[in-house]
Amino acid sequence: MNKRERSFGTHAAARICQVSPTTIIRWIEGGHLPSFATLGGHRRVRQADLLAFLRERKLPIPDEMRPARPTQVLVVDDEPQVLRVIRRTLAKIDPKIEVHEALDGFEAGSKAAQLVPDVVVLDLKLPGIDGLKVCRMIRSDPRLKGMKILAISGQDPAEFESRSLKAGADYFLAKPFTVQEFKENFVRVLGGS
Repeated sequence: MNKRERSFGTHAAARICQVSPTTIIRWIEGGHLPSFATLGGHRRVRQADLLAFLRERKLPIPDEMRPARPTQVLVVDDEPQVLRVIRRTLAKIDPKIEVHEALDGFEAGSKAAQLVPDVVVLDLKLPGIDGLKVCRMIRSDPRLKGMKILAISGQDPAEFESRSLKAGADYFLAKPFTVQEFKENFVRVLGGS
């Protein structure tokens, strides 16, 4: 069995989620947590299903469950200078982070669906489709629901923080921001991914 096919029994899943095995069984029977039965009748939960379940509910992901692949980040901004600063900052946070870029909302939606990154850093003011609409599109796609979104905007911070969180962003950072502010917010976003 390769790593992508790894699965857990109800007791192991309970330990990971820090709940009782009975709670795991209730989640399975309630249709909240996908599972399969072994030939012996034991319930098993695939690692991918458990990860999606934890992410959808914004629960912490234990280190043992973190994906083996490098963290993938999609940075969406129409300002080349902002893209460069974010790319450099991400490289300092972790040189293994894979950074992908998009310059507009249409490209962002397409790349998010294609790449399924762990985090999207999303400017809310974009040409074409605006960032709020991209945020809602991501949240409406079941495959992307576990993706973390850090919304950024130079527009009225109070208004756009509220609007971005309602649209599905996990966090909001007002422009202009310092490299340190970006680092702190990104690490906070990544910690929950």
